[in-house]
Amino acid sequence: MIGNDVVDLRLAAVESNWRRKGYLDKIFSPEEQLLIGQAADPDRMVWLLWSAKEAAYKIIHRDTRQRIYAPLRYQVQRCGGEAGTVHYKGRYFPFRTVVTGDCLHTVAVASAHWWPQVVYRQGPEEELLKDEAGVPFVRDTGGDVRPASVSHHGDYQEIVSLKI
Repeated sequence: MIGNDVVDLRLAAVESNWRRKGYLDKIFSPEEQLLIGQAADPDRMVWLLWSAKEAAYKIIHRDTRQRIYAPLRYQVQRCGGEAGTVHYKGRYFPFRTVVTGDCLHTVAVASAHWWPQVVYRQGPEEELLKDEAGVPFVRDTGGDVRPASVSHHGDYQEIVSLKI
């Protein structure tokens, strides 16, 4: 399965005061807070960690259809650069983050073997739909469906799906 999150870094800098007392304690583990504190760009690290958690949450929501978001239960481990793994209840979700200008985009998959099947753009004749629980999928011109994830923030929207 797949999940993604996009952050408009320019908008996040205006809308979010993550430096206020107690904020980081509600969202990030002590280890994650250490990553933020040691980062050359703490703002960017906050949003990288946040988006990894959100992308993994979307995979869990697709699996369970439950909207329970408890960010401290999602533990992010970076594997160098802007990739890593999110751990949640004994499950591991590899993620990759790309930053282009003010757009930070993270994609997570349920297993690393899914990376070759990730589709980063919706085709012009494909249709984005949601099931009764609000879980997105893409239907192609042949009627086949594939799991999808949608994210938007500020000036950015990203749709990713899996060809399975």
